[in-house]
Amino acid sequence: MENQDLDKNLIAASEDGQTISPILPPGIKNYLIDIDGTICDDIPNEEPERMLTAEVYPDALVTLNKWYDEGHIIFFFTSRT
Repeated sequence: MENQDLDKNLIAASEDGQTISPILPPGIKNYLIDIDGTICDDIPNEEPERMLTAEVYPDALVTLNKWYDEGHIIFFFTSRT
């Protein structure tokens, strides 16, 4: 999903007459998911070359694709050095 597409899904919000952060439409969630050890093999920082061959967990891929198809927003992160 491109940033401009994400912005189209946000709903402007206010509280006590003040603008607050926009919100997602009802039923839409924002997922923040760690990468290794969560959706694929857990690779130690000391062996970064193994990331090239990390296997995706099949059940994780099915779940992520389902959430994406439902319109949810998915961001991936890592704490790798």
